[in-house]
Amino acid sequence: MADGFVVNDYELLDSIKIKHSHGEVDVTQAVAITAIQESLNFEEIRCELVIMDASGSLDIVEFDGTETFKISFASTGEDDPERTHHFRIYRIDKTIDKEKNDVKIYSLKAMSAETIKQSSMDINQSFKCPIHKAVQNIFDKLGSDKKLHLHETTGQYTYIIPGMTPFESFTFLCRRAYDSKFRASVFCFYENIDGYNFKNIERVISEEREKPLEYKYTPTSLVKDTNPQYAITDIELPSNKDIMQKIMSGAYANAVREIDLINQRINSNEVKVKEDFITFEHLDDVAMSLDSKALIDEHLNTINSTKWINNAGVDDKRMELIPRRRFYQDCLSQVNLQLTVPGNSNLSIGKVLDLNMLELSGKTEEKGQEPRITGKYLITNVNHNMTGGQYTCDVDCVKESYKANSDNLENNIVVKQ
Repeated sequence: MADGFVVNDYELLDSIKIKHSHGEVDVTQAVAITAIQESLNFEEIRCELVIMDASGSLDIVEFDGTETFKISFASTGEDDPERTHHFRIYRIDKTIDKEKNDVKIYSLKAMSAETIKQSSMDINQSFKCPIHKAVQNIFDKLGSDKKLHLHETTGQYTYIIPGMTPFESFTFLCRRAYDSKFRASVFCFYENIDGYNFKNIERVISEEREKPLEYKYTPTSLVKDTNPQYAITDIELPSNKDIMQKIMSGAYANAVREIDLINQRINSNEVKVKEDFITFEHLDDVAMSLDSKALIDEHLNTINSTKWINNAGVDDKRMELIPRRRFYQDCLSQVNLQLTVPGNSNLSIGKVLDLNMLELSGKTEEKGQEPRITGKYLITNVNHNMTGGQYTCDVDCVKESYKANSDNLENNIVVKQ
């Protein structure tokens, strides 16, 4: 790997060869677009190859869904990691180039091979153990060479997986997983640069916020970037839910009522932003609530959403888990940020990005950080785009609170980690 970083450059560490039932075809020189996507909303990493085939080399491939290929690449920073991904093709679209009739354009959609393998597997099994151990047990059945990174769950319960695929089973178990320390318990199963993950997002934030990837956005081109690898080239400012959505959702103040038939009583658990904001993990060291105390007191601290559940005879923490998870998920959906940055093979979902952005207004001679935009964000989606020899990344981030750099901190709830 090169010692110095070159903006938008990358190194292809191996040729791209499509393996098929009769051999393999090297398509390295014919690949026009490579797009690799990882997302907290997917269980797998996805890829699209666009191939301009002028020689007819792919005519010998009878695409039947068994074809595979490998991509190995890295950005050119001194410490940037090498990435190697193995994909299996599941869809092929073929067209003719309108300008050059002798060129065929292949669009190959692919995903991690484990996804296709597990789609025809069936899990019929009962478990009496902590949920993270059940996840490990099911994952081992896949026979994958990739690592599974687990966050431990609290408690031991009996669960029956009723004829689900492994990935369906992980979704089933995510909804039931509980962590007594990071009690929002928003568990997700996803694949990133490190392998597969079954993790509590609140704990991810707690662990990753101390080692963020620091990016800078300079509104004026007159200021030279001293570290171009971490300079943002395009930014979509955070979008926020409107006030009516917040009021109607009830997510900032909600309750669970449990009908306990055995003891002939109704149990209750409530979460209110004003009282419970300080009990959650936040991205910034000093975090500020997304809404002012005035709005919280007027609308957002009033219970207007209640979920009723039945006591199943097992203390599976549902009464505590449901309102806290709902609150945390809603907070994470409030502030969304989209960035385009120079290609960086170190960018991956589940990591934290620290945005440094100078004030857009000219109210002072020495600009500070833009309030309610700067701070740490959780990376939820990364598109690695390699087109025409240029490598860029599109990054989606979310934030569950603001960095406390406002001039009037007394107007909001503020907590120091």
